[in-house]
Parts: sequence; structure tokens; C-alpha cells
Amino acid sequence: MRQITLTLVTLLTVTIISFPALAAWKLDNNSSLLSFMSIKKSAIAENHHFSRLAGNINETAQVDVSVDLASVITNIAIRDERMKKFVFETSKYNSAKFSAQLDKTMFEALKIGKVEKLNVIGTIDFHGHQQKMNVDVSVIKLTDSKILVNTIKPFFIRADAFDVVAGINKLKELASLSSIDYVVPVSFSVTFIATE
Repeated sequence: MRQITLTLVTLLTVTIISFPALAAWKLDNNSSLLSFMSIKKSAIAENHHFSRLAGNINETAQVDVSVDLASVITNIAIRDERMKKFVFETSKYNSAKFSAQLDKTMFEALKIGKVEKLNVIGTIDFHGHQQKMNVDVSVIKLTDSKILVNTIKPFFIRADAFDVVAGINKLKELASLSSIDYVVPVSFSVTFIATE
């Protein structure tokens, strides 16, 4: 019995030492933003964003973020509706998702105020298609319970990679535009709050 007790204590001790910062983190939508830019007529750039994001970083530093496509805001109501209907097709695809694996050791070793710059290889699941994406980000531990992740530079979504060229062409037709670019730069600034 004593041997079993000692074994259990040893296992618990090893577990605690091996995983000193087990924690889950939840995305704070109120402090987060995902934006993208469209360019029309080859010269006019406009910024847009989504108002509803959700996500988490789990105990193994796996990141999962979901974007509610129906929450797109372009500051023109009719354009919002057309994007939802023709480009995003939110009746069939209500969200876009990004997942990636962070370096768990780096993540656990973050110190308050310290900035880590990372190249994250993740997967974007959008409009029924999945694509690998390289994203350069900075990770900053603001407090013991708050982490900020920013893109260092935009990454690019190609319309043909996600089968939304026809939707963009429909927007171009409805707005009587000579062109809308098929490559869209995307940036984000997301805050995660510790949940335990």
C-alpha cells in the first residue's frame, strides 16, 4: 500500500513539473478584430471587418478561431448583404475557421511584456475549401490572464483558392464596377483570456 501511495505521489509530481502552465484561453470578441481590404477599379481600397469572432487556445497550444461570416461589416448595408449572399454564401457556409499549432514550450515560457514573433503555419477552412497558410504574428503576454496575438503583416486570401471568384464577379456586375481584385489582404488583432 505504501509503495502504491509513493508511486501515485511520484506520478503526480512528475505531471505537475512537466506541465507547469496548463491553461485554456478563450478569445475575447470585444477586444478582437479581423479585417480585410478590397480594391476596386484598380485604385480604390476599402477596409472591412467581422464583428463576431470566437476561438480558444487549448492546453497543448492548439489554436482554433471561427469567424461568423454573417457579421461582415463594410459600412454599406447593401454591400454587406451582397457579400453574404453571393461571395460568402452564408446560407451554406456560416463560418470560416483557422487552426494552427503553436510551440507549447514557447507559449508556456511567455513572460509578461515579452513579445514573441512567430511564423505560424495553419489551415484556413473557408467556403468548403481548406488551404495551408503562413501567418507572421507577434504574441504578447499582457497579464497573467491575457494574451494578445497580432499579425505582423497581412496574409493574402486568393479568391480562386476558395472558389469565390463567381461571387466577386457578381458583386462587380451589381455595382457596375470595372474590377474588384481577386487577392485580399487580411489582418487580425485578437485577445485571449485565461479560463482557468
